[in-house]
Amino acid sequence: MNWPHLNILAVDTAMNACGVGIRRNDGMFFSNMELMERGQAERLMPMILELVKAADLTLADIGAYAVTNGPGTFTGLRVGLSTVRALAQASGKRAHGISTFDALADAAGEGNNCILIETKRTDYYVRAPGQPDQCMSPDDLRAIIRDDWILVGDAVGRAITELGLPNKAKPFTSVPPEYLIARAQQMTEGGLPEPVYLRGADVSIARKKAANIVG
Repeated sequence: MNWPHLNILAVDTAMNACGVGIRRNDGMFFSNMELMERGQAERLMPMILELVKAADLTLADIGAYAVTNGPGTFTGLRVGLSTVRALAQASGKRAHGISTFDALADAAGEGNNCILIETKRTDYYVRAPGQPDQCMSPDDLRAIIRDDWILVGDAVGRAITELGLPNKAKPFTSVPPEYLIARAQQMTEGGLPEPVYLRGADVSIARKKAANIVG
């Protein structure tokens, strides 16, 4: 794929915000992010249309899509993924699911980064040095964490307060869309992205079977 000649739209609704970004094919970048714990379903499509207009484009001009596919909040992930899947299907364009962990790691830069993402419960989605990606209880997190790790993500404030941690932090309420786009440009195959969870949600058994759950 000839990425430099594409207008690429990125969406993130995995955490406590609704974020949209466009990298236009002339290199210009446009983005908007609104903090919200709920309401992404009502706000995301208007934000996309507003940003497409600000970039002097139409949806027909978008050549590829990127979207966070997890981990993150169950409802938030569904909002972003369903919207991008619908846009990609309607236009016949490619869509790429990007790991929330991977994009936040890129945004945080080098270092002993420990990524903590909110589950909206008492536990945390965790990517820690030397550990598999997993969902961890506060006690389990306390048992592995080191003082020299830099905490990254939207759950760092809660972790520092709850666990009494002295760690430095790089809080993120949303994944910066430029990192989603950069990740998408490294991919050779597209499709309709699926959600990736580290554990199931509090839903019925039938819905659990329908979800793509790993870990």
